[in-house]
Amino acid sequence: MRLFPRGIWVNRTRGIILLCTLLLGASFLVPALVQAKEQFVAVVVTGDLPRYKAAHEAFVAILRTAGMSEDKLKIYVQTPNPDKMSWGNSLRKAAGVGADLIITYGAPVSLFAKQEVDGVPLLFADVYDPVALGLVKDLNITGGEISGVSSATPLDALVLHFTKMFPAKNVGVLSSSQEEGASLQAKRLEDLGGKSGFAVVKADVKSSADLNKVLEGLVGKIDSLYLTEGVAISMNLPAVMAFAASNSWPVFSQIPGLGEQGALINLEADPVEQGQLLGVHAIQVLNGQKVFALPVRLPKKVALVVNLKTASALKIAVPPDVLTGAARVIK
Repeated sequence: MRLFPRGIWVNRTRGIILLCTLLLGASFLVPALVQAKEQFVAVVVTGDLPRYKAAHEAFVAILRTAGMSEDKLKIYVQTPNPDKMSWGNSLRKAAGVGADLIITYGAPVSLFAKQEVDGVPLLFADVYDPVALGLVKDLNITGGEISGVSSATPLDALVLHFTKMFPAKNVGVLSSSQEEGASLQAKRLEDLGGKSGFAVVKADVKSSADLNKVLEGLVGKIDSLYLTEGVAISMNLPAVMAFAASNSWPVFSQIPGLGEQGALINLEADPVEQGQLLGVHAIQVLNGQKVFALPVRLPKKVALVVNLKTASALKIAVPPDVLTGAARVIK
């Protein structure tokens, strides 16, 4: 920076006086001239799931669009196995590198992080009903240095549309007793079944190794299948959908993208929107907002997806009002 404009001559005495004056004035400007320290966000993505990938890409895009370039904000992504030991290792690494903010995708790792993380703000996404799961006290007042984005869609609306298409009597439910979010969805479907005239047959998938045995155990006992968000289930969707098709079970769910994989009907929160809303929260936190002051954001882009190819294969008639209410129809 030039201390004097070009072309202006000063003698030595006046120069010294002017220099001292400028330095004295600059001393009051030092805080504004000091470059802000580089910020660090640690991300834990458990399970190689397409919806997590889509959400995270949208999350990063929002941050970069907001001017948080790589030289200002480092994003450290870890993809541990879906177990507590792996999650614990990842969270310790996040704390070890001095993360200013921790991001988690999905209910299992988010619940674990809430118990294990202390002193670092935590934001989550793709969590089905964070209040019912005990992740936050209230959607508006979270009760701690934690907030995020809910992925809950109205299960009662999904059941209503499904039963208009298919007269289910015994619905199989793939869930996991080890995951609170999956168990919550199974319990809610069971409650709705009592009102809608069908029984629920629960099947516990604790790991990928259990899957074939669990599915075979449902043969002859069910006429349709509901899939919860369990990680082991989500990581093996092609196998699950192939087994359901071979047994002529119509599938319904709230897992994003399942309609394109053959589900008869699906009601899903948009993963891209999940990441975008999460990104907005992250920008606020990194700019100094306290997490406890941020309400949990709710999905706005909720899509009902109907697969007419599956309906045709299963000889199921789709009522006009169901088609009218669908955001996407797969033909």
